[in-house]
Amino acid sequence: MSELQATLDDRLILRGTVAYRICRTTLVGYLGVWHRFRVDGREHLPRKGGVLIASNHQSFLDIPIMSVASTRHVAFVARATLASSSFISWLVDVSGSVLVRQNTADRAAIQGMIDRLESGDCIGVFPEGTRTHDGKLGVFRAGAVVAARRAGVPIVPLAISGAFDALPRDKSLPRPFKITARFGPAVPSSAENALEEVKDTIERLLAGG
Repeated sequence: MSELQATLDDRLILRGTVAYRICRTTLVGYLGVWHRFRVDGREHLPRKGGVLIASNHQSFLDIPIMSVASTRHVAFVARATLASSSFISWLVDVSGSVLVRQNTADRAAIQGMIDRLESGDCIGVFPEGTRTHDGKLGVFRAGAVVAARRAGVPIVPLAISGAFDALPRDKSLPRPFKITARFGPAVPSSAENALEEVKDTIERLLAGG
């Protein structure tokens, strides 16, 4: 477990800090003007209590999109390698996010998610683990569902569309494509097929259903 993650675990951030709120306000303006951003289905996101938001992963814009789409503070699950950037490390720090080592059974990260969820926070995850190469959904990994199930909280699917066109892997600057985020009905994490149901809901929302 990294020194940064240990610090975060000792000081859970469960509400938006001043820096978090300033960043979110700036992103609201940017997404609204440059991407004509629209959010549907916010009524599906519980106003309080632990909840896991699970979304498809189209581009580097997805974390800003999720933070603006949610009216609550969101602690993100991010790759530990991203903390090598001082700016990203600062963002992780002010949002109380969880760092995950890729391609490992990172028990510390799972416990970090559980601690935040049990404390009533909202966790944002991208179960594909990496950005799409072609705009299509990839394989969903079960780690976040395990955390939600152990914490006894629901999972709210979120479908992001337009972000792949705005900022695909081979582009360094975002283009002014319209972006939409749509929340689906909450899925009980206790359901045996919870992961499949979350993915199916996201596929349906992306298709306009």
